[in-house]
Amino acid sequence: MTLSRRASKVAANLSPGTAIAMRLFIATLGTETNTFASFPTGIDDFKECFWADRNVETFAPSPWSAPPQIWRERGLERGWEVVQSLFAFANPAGPTIKADYEAMRDRILDDLRAAGPVDAVLYYLHGAMIADGYDDCEGDLVKRTRELVGKKTRIGIELDLHGHVDNTIVDNADLIVIYKTYPHIDHAERAEDLFALMERTLKGEIEPKMALFDCKTMGLFPTTMEGPMIAFTQSLYDGEGKDGVLSLSLNHGFPWADVPLAGAKMLAVADRDQAIADRAAKRYGEAFYRIRAAATLPFTPFKDAIEQAKLKGDKPLLIADTSDQIGSGAPGDTTYVLRAFIDAGIRNAVVAPLWDPSAVKICFQVGVGAKLKLRIGGKFEPHSGPPLDAEAEVLFLKRNAHQDHLPGERIEIGDVAVVRVEGIEVLLTTLRTNLYTLSLFSLHGITFDDKQVVSIKNLYKHKDLFTTNTRAQLFVATPGTSNPNWSELPFKRLARPIWPLDADPLGLD
Repeated sequence: MTLSRRASKVAANLSPGTAIAMRLFIATLGTETNTFASFPTGIDDFKECFWADRNVETFAPSPWSAPPQIWRERGLERGWEVVQSLFAFANPAGPTIKADYEAMRDRILDDLRAAGPVDAVLYYLHGAMIADGYDDCEGDLVKRTRELVGKKTRIGIELDLHGHVDNTIVDNADLIVIYKTYPHIDHAERAEDLFALMERTLKGEIEPKMALFDCKTMGLFPTTMEGPMIAFTQSLYDGEGKDGVLSLSLNHGFPWADVPLAGAKMLAVADRDQAIADRAAKRYGEAFYRIRAAATLPFTPFKDAIEQAKLKGDKPLLIADTSDQIGSGAPGDTTYVLRAFIDAGIRNAVVAPLWDPSAVKICFQVGVGAKLKLRIGGKFEPHSGPPLDAEAEVLFLKRNAHQDHLPGERIEIGDVAVVRVEGIEVLLTTLRTNLYTLSLFSLHGITFDDKQVVSIKNLYKHKDLFTTNTRAQLFVATPGTSNPNWSELPFKRLARPIWPLDADPLGLD
């Protein structure tokens, strides 16, 4: 049984009972903020990624729309009145512009005020959204929501596990459920869990008590990588519904954020007994702390990766260009890997996706088959590095392109141009994106199995896609915004001590 399918136990524990008429308010606001990125996140970035002004059910299922769509559907199935507000998500980047965050926040709060009394509020947030003047946008929104609705209305939150959590949001919410999987394949299952717990709370079957344990740890901890995180994540599923524990969530934290509340935290939700929640948070938090080093994603130095890329094999080598992947707030337009392939004499290769709207526009102007001198990448911000000027041949063009995600979900990637540079195929997009599935290649004229090496601008979400069709997968510390060498990042506000910057902050080694 896969980790994502283990999610249903909380929802399955919902006991049947008399239908209750409730008023439910739902909204979404989220982005993942890299404080080391030099380009801001503005309201247009939200509108470009995902923006639904009510009527979220009219949008295609995606990682950003699925949770509120589930809450709406479950509420209507029970005869509840569901009041919708704003649903907005932006791709990761630098801090959100203050006025834009406040406008979106206030829009949600104004809708909630206009709705009148509601029994429950469900928010799909991120957890690592930072705006100018706000280290904790989620905590700010939830605190203001509590002040508006009072103590009786129940507030439930779903968060990405790469967030920042402290007592501000815990003290002002009744329920928080966080993704369990990295790569993130369980947003829908966690939405089901949160709804089930909220329904049981509204029926009076449970009375949630939450506790938070600070693991004093930062880093990246994939839940499908060989090592202790698989068993640890399974222990969270296994611990739910036993001994008074309702829900268990490890907040991994987002390491490219220089704010005091950053770092991994363990969240436990218990029924009625705060002591049970406190003990569970501490027990599971300390268990994670003890495996933290073995659970950390390893990185390959850039030069070593290029040396391995020179070697030919029966399957492609996969290089993850981790420092310039948009999922951690980088622009996604550096050409370091492309240039290194050319300099190393590597020709049968792919680099994808690379964000360059202006290059795509030029390719559409000249058409498929055209050959031209093209300036690729390196345009957006200082971390983008130098562009690559090269002779390019346009191989493929597509308007309003997408890639598939989970069954029934799709990711819009804008217009696409595929060009060949020195034998290397480069997939250019007008929207910033990661690779979510192999459809990024297959839908855009790129073959995979016959390549010597493929470089993708991803961190980890792709790992399970390439377990059998590559000779090796390397997570490469390339130059860029999202440097995974934590000691090289200019932290100034991060709460210390914290591992690995400090040896043993909990004193458990």
